[in-house]
Amino acid sequence: MADLTIDRISKSFGKTRILRDVSLAVQDGEFLSLLGPSGCGKSTLLRIIAGLETRDAGSIAIGGRAVDALRPKARDVAMVFQSYALYPHYTVERNIALPLQMRRLSRWQRLPLVGRLLPGSRSARAEITTEVLGVARALEIEPLLGRKPGQLSGGQRQRVALGRAMVRRPAVFLMDEPLSNLDAKLRVQMRVEIKELQQRLGATIVYVTHDQSEAMTMSDRIAVMMAGEILQVGAPHDLYMSPVDRRVATFVGSPPINLLQAALAASGDVTVSGRCIGAIHDTGPARPLTLGIRPEVISVTQPSIKRLTARVRLIEHLGSDVLVHAAIDGQAHPVIARIASEPAHTVAAGQTIGLEASPGRILLFEADGRRLDARWRGTAQARPLERVS
Repeated sequence: MADLTIDRISKSFGKTRILRDVSLAVQDGEFLSLLGPSGCGKSTLLRIIAGLETRDAGSIAIGGRAVDALRPKARDVAMVFQSYALYPHYTVERNIALPLQMRRLSRWQRLPLVGRLLPGSRSARAEITTEVLGVARALEIEPLLGRKPGQLSGGQRQRVALGRAMVRRPAVFLMDEPLSNLDAKLRVQMRVEIKELQQRLGATIVYVTHDQSEAMTMSDRIAVMMAGEILQVGAPHDLYMSPVDRRVATFVGSPPINLLQAALAASGDVTVSGRCIGAIHDTGPARPLTLGIRPEVISVTQPSIKRLTARVRLIEHLGSDVLVHAAIDGQAHPVIARIASEPAHTVAAGQTIGLEASPGRILLFEADGRRLDARWRGTAQARPLERVS
C-alpha cells in the first residue's frame, strides 16, 4: 500500500468549474472518505486520481511518485464503481481473474484454446487461479465462483467487485459510492465488511459518498466537499463536534444541527428571540450570529423566564430515543431535541416547554458561515477549530 498526495487539482467542463485548487494528503493505510452532496466534484476528483479524467492544473502522487503522465493501468490503483462494472457473460472466477490475466498473460496466451498450450501459460494460469481462490475465501464467495453476475444478489455482486480490485493488490483502492445500489439493511452489513476488510489488508482507501452515515462509521478521516472545494478534513468526531463552517455543521449529523438566528451585543451578550442565553468573551462590534445546537445537547424542561420557550409541534418515537420538534417564536425553523424515551412521556404536541443547553456545547457562526472561535463566560474553553489540512 502507499500514501496519496493531491496537490492543487483544478478541473472545469467548459465554463463550469468543478474543482478549485483541491489539495489533500491521504496516509498509507488510511480510510478517507470524500463526503459531499451530488455535484460537488468528489467523483470527478476520484476519476482524476485513477487517470480516467484529465486535470486542468495540479498534480497527483502515489507512494511519493508523480503519476500525472501515467495511464490508468500504470498508476497501481483499483477502482470499485457504483454499478460494479462486472462482465455479465463471465463467471465470478473469470471476472476476478481478468485483471491478472491482462497483466500476466500475453495476447496469445489469453486465447481460449491455443493460449493454454503456449510456453509459460499453464504455470501463470495456475498462479492466477490460486490467487483468485485466496481472495474468494477472504470474501466468502468461493461457492459463487462458477456463477455469472445475473445469478447473484446485490451484496454478492459487490463482493465480486471488491474481489476483482483486491486481487490486483493495488497501492490505493478508489471506491465511488459502491453501496448506493443496495437496500438499507445490506448497506449496513457491507459497511462493516468493507471496514473489516480494510483493517485486515491495511489498505489505503479513498471512498466517495454522499451518505454521511457511511462516512462517519467507516472513515479514519473525512474530507467534506462542497462546490468543488474541500471545506474541512478531520476525524468523524472532530467534524461533528468542531465544524469550522456552517455548511459542514449542517451536512454532518442526523438529525441535522439546529440553527437559530441570534444577536451579539457589544457587551458580549448573546440573545435568541429577545432572551439572553449567555455571554461570550468577544471584543467585536454588535452583529447578528447563527447559533448551532445539536439535538442531543438540548434539554426539555418546564417553561421559565430564564429559558427559551417553545411549543411542541411533533413527536417522533425512535425506540430508545424521541425527537421533539418545537417552534420558537421569531425563529424560521423548528428546533429538534433528542431525548430519552422515558422522560418524553410527559411531553405532548401543543404543549409549551422550556429548552436549554450548556453554553459550552453551543456553536456560533458569523454571517458569512465561518465558525466564531469564542469562549463562553463561566464555561470551559470550547474545542479548538479543526482547519483543513
